[in-house]
Amino acid sequence: MKSRERFLLALNRKITDRVPFDLRMSVPTIDLYEKKMGTREVSEFVKADYRFSKVNPPDQLHDFSKYFKGRVPFWPEGSWNDFVPELVPESTQPPYPHFFILNSSTYINEWGEYRVFDPGGVYHRKIYPLQDIDCTIRDIEQYPFPDLSNEERYIGITDDIDDLHNKDLAAAVFMEMTIFEKAWRVRSMENLLMDMLNQPEVAECLFENIAIRMSTFARRYAEMGVDILCMGDDVGAETRMIMNPSLWRTQLKPYLKKVIAEAKLGNPNVLIYYHSDGKIDPIIPDLIEIGVDILNPIQPETMDISEIKRKYGRNLSFWGGIGVQSTLPFGSPEDVDMAVKDLIEKAGENGGLLVSPSHVVEQDVPWENIVAFLEAVKSYGIYE
Repeated sequence: MKSRERFLLALNRKITDRVPFDLRMSVPTIDLYEKKMGTREVSEFVKADYRFSKVNPPDQLHDFSKYFKGRVPFWPEGSWNDFVPELVPESTQPPYPHFFILNSSTYINEWGEYRVFDPGGVYHRKIYPLQDIDCTIRDIEQYPFPDLSNEERYIGITDDIDDLHNKDLAAAVFMEMTIFEKAWRVRSMENLLMDMLNQPEVAECLFENIAIRMSTFARRYAEMGVDILCMGDDVGAETRMIMNPSLWRTQLKPYLKKVIAEAKLGNPNVLIYYHSDGKIDPIIPDLIEIGVDILNPIQPETMDISEIKRKYGRNLSFWGGIGVQSTLPFGSPEDVDMAVKDLIEKAGENGGLLVSPSHVVEQDVPWENIVAFLEAVKSYGIYE
């Protein structure tokens, strides 16, 4: 069976020749992998059935001086128009959003997310543009959101997707975080959660402005033929959701629904992948209702995959399931082998499963466990 066919059939809950799988690594892990294998092309090594389509960067970055000058470790002196920030190389950042270099340790993206990195360039803290103000609807309406309706943002994307299809690969687009996380990266999580309780009109104005732009992005990629839209928001913690599920339903669900609906208008067959770390059992029926096709990452430390498959497997596929908090970094190769076998037995029946780590593989995962993961999927993932 060919790669794209396998990928699409499996995630549409059909039987294939084998269970598809995926393995994504953090940049430091890719550095280690390159020393081991002599290449940075992890997807080629694992022979994944899909690739991410490109996302074009903006042709210019808004002037965020009003929000950051005097508040952050580095901001350009003089006129912003005289400063030309350099785009971070694609090989060292996710497919979207694009970050720009301010200096050696500070980056910013077109949404105004300011990151300050540690000396090793691995971990960072965020500084939020609207954190230090008593935010109003007017502040939101005046905020310099990115222009995702500009057709220049989509030049060459159809060709890129067609090229992946011609190589018999499914095409995905990484939408990063879609509503909630984009909002708190502008406002700060603490302030946004307080806004949701105390001035919901401000929070919803921010959600609406984000949803308008992400809806345009999603619909354009769906129209251009991408197979899967990878969206989501981390709304789960280890033992419960970050917020009351009723608050999620009233303030976040409508905007996520809007983005998904626009995508389905662009192409009714596009698959909607939704990511949230943590325990989000209470809202799984809501996600199915608004059009989510695939749930990721099914953290085994917080979610019971066999119970979720039993309840929702007729309407939902699953991508993930192998713990990066437990088995992969701290288990033995034999533990990894058994975890993969157990996952396939619990969630692989009748399709609807893509096996992968529950997040990117960090540098604390032994190489032997990565090899054990790949060998186990190939060994146990064959459908008779």
